[in-house]
Amino acid sequence: MKVLMVTRESQADKRFGLGKSLAPVIARLHERGIEVGYLCQADAGARSVETVRTLHRVIVKLFGRFFTATEFSPLVWGVLERVNMGRLAAKVMARERYTHVHCHDPLIAAGYRWFARIRWFAGLRRGHTARWGVTEHGFGCYAEALHIDGAQLGSAVMRWLRGWEAKILLKAHWVMVPTHLGLGQLARDLSIHPIPASWYGIHHPLPPLNVYPKAEARARLHWGNEIHIIAVGRFAPLKQFNAIVDACAALPAGVQSWKLTFIGEGDSGYLQTLASQCGLVDKVSFAASDDMGLYYSAADIYVSTSLTESFGLANLEAVKMGLSSLCTAVGGVPEVVGSGAWLLPSQDKRALTQALCELIQSFEQREALSARARQWVKSWPELDNIVDAYIAMYEGQARPVVNSASAAVMPVMNAFHQETDSWRLCPLPKTLVLPEQEKILLIAPHPDDETLGCGGTLALLRQRGCEVKVVIMTDGRQGDPLGYSTQDVGERRQDESRAALKILGIEDVVFMGYSDGDYRHSAQISAELAQVIDSYNPQWLLMPSLLDNHRDHVRISLSLLELWQQRGCRERLFLYETWGAIPATAIVDISAVFTLKQQAIQCYQLPLQYCDYAAALAGLSAYRGLFLGNESHGPYAEAFLELHADSWQPLFRHLFGLRKYQEQRLGA
Repeated sequence: MKVLMVTRESQADKRFGLGKSLAPVIARLHERGIEVGYLCQADAGARSVETVRTLHRVIVKLFGRFFTATEFSPLVWGVLERVNMGRLAAKVMARERYTHVHCHDPLIAAGYRWFARIRWFAGLRRGHTARWGVTEHGFGCYAEALHIDGAQLGSAVMRWLRGWEAKILLKAHWVMVPTHLGLGQLARDLSIHPIPASWYGIHHPLPPLNVYPKAEARARLHWGNEIHIIAVGRFAPLKQFNAIVDACAALPAGVQSWKLTFIGEGDSGYLQTLASQCGLVDKVSFAASDDMGLYYSAADIYVSTSLTESFGLANLEAVKMGLSSLCTAVGGVPEVVGSGAWLLPSQDKRALTQALCELIQSFEQREALSARARQWVKSWPELDNIVDAYIAMYEGQARPVVNSASAAVMPVMNAFHQETDSWRLCPLPKTLVLPEQEKILLIAPHPDDETLGCGGTLALLRQRGCEVKVVIMTDGRQGDPLGYSTQDVGERRQDESRAALKILGIEDVVFMGYSDGDYRHSAQISAELAQVIDSYNPQWLLMPSLLDNHRDHVRISLSLLELWQQRGCRERLFLYETWGAIPATAIVDISAVFTLKQQAIQCYQLPLQYCDYAAALAGLSAYRGLFLGNESHGPYAEAFLELHADSWQPLFRHLFGLRKYQEQRLGA
């Protein structure tokens, strides 16, 4: 095997991007006895570059006036430049007898394919062909990457580029994307389904970096004891480095002293001007380095504000070095950094400023984020696994497993894949048929949970002639930590509950009075609950979800489940949602009584001083309204998960396991 890598990279790309990510793979392939050649812009001869310039001038002059909606000149230059690299690759392939040509751009691949066929026909007696493929380094298709990078493309040109790219990729022996998120996006952009078996998602390896003690690194860089923030990459619009300057300028005046350093290649003039306008000249600096480990070792916080990233090598470097990292959740970034970075929405100055402020002021938060980063990179594929995947790709083998940890998982995953083949595309919860003239018992952990969780359904049940009894388990005394209430907190919470339930048409409410915030199951509590249920004898039982984020909710749910099982699962049992969404199986249209629910929640004036529950329930009800699936329904709904006597136990184990996992991860 003899592989020719072909890119159109510049010196900046070599230092901070593509060349850097490929270097470890190429070195390991060499160690395995596989010869790897490397072509880039520096290898294009002066004569060919001049020819490209001439062609560019001619094409722009002849056809430019027809493409008013497209930045025609830079587009033509980009296409010609890449096709020329493909021409050079075909020449080198034939001359040096490479068996595989790896094009790191679809237009390079187009040029290679066209010129390789010309060379083969021109020398049939000694014609030589090679397997060839493409790595897509943008998130999604090439045309979309151009668009995000700031190039103006008309709709007709965009369609033509997408069509051309799809033809190229479907002809290739392989297509590689550095993240699985990017692989799926590429297929969607080009309307290719299913994803061909010859398309691979293979991560870049962990980059080799020098590690220094922080004190030594700072001494070498002449940095002081301020909190040092760094951002890394080309000075290009899609990196949105100006957003970091803006966010830093918005930091409160009392924030601990900090410095910001941009490390990259390109024209940084616009950033220097912005820093000057914001009065940050003394706080913002610029650098370029081949030893990025020195900067990562010295820094406290890493920030990436890209509009898109197919992979984000600098993000991975920062996480590998255990830096507290803030990254926009764009492109393949969530797959690359996982739980090792703080993900932020793109172009949200307020969120970025707040996150920076918190990290600058909290050493503990930086340390916790650093620990998560170091833990995350432990699961990253080893270099040898990645190289094995490359070789399998070159040889046309099945999609490879890129690390040993996932090898044991693959049989299980294959079973999951097969099982999902029979699933419906988008199953919606079924509309719950409400009973008439039946008894309904609702258990609420705290005053207000009954209205938040299913106040609309309770109102509808009352309108249908059902008896509704509400049992509120705890006294709610922990609901006023700042001491707003002049009345006894427990009494006020009860008064607010009675008022809210009265609006919903419910008079029958019982306050059990257990300790708020420290509910613990006991035999006595079980006996008291059993007495309430037996004396009321309901047909329906509504209870909090095991997935709720509040510990009291989970513990009370467990108490009720245990009691329900002991009593023979006689009632229809439904979980409702308050502090955590449930995998809903039933939905109730509450549009007709939504105003009543809003009025009822307004009775809880004490909780409303701490949280805008009114807005929260409106948002959740509107979201659940999307699940109604019928235009004749209204816009608001409540969701439930029904448990059945013959299947509740495995479902309970799954729900409890999920809640336990959440607790572990949030406490990590």
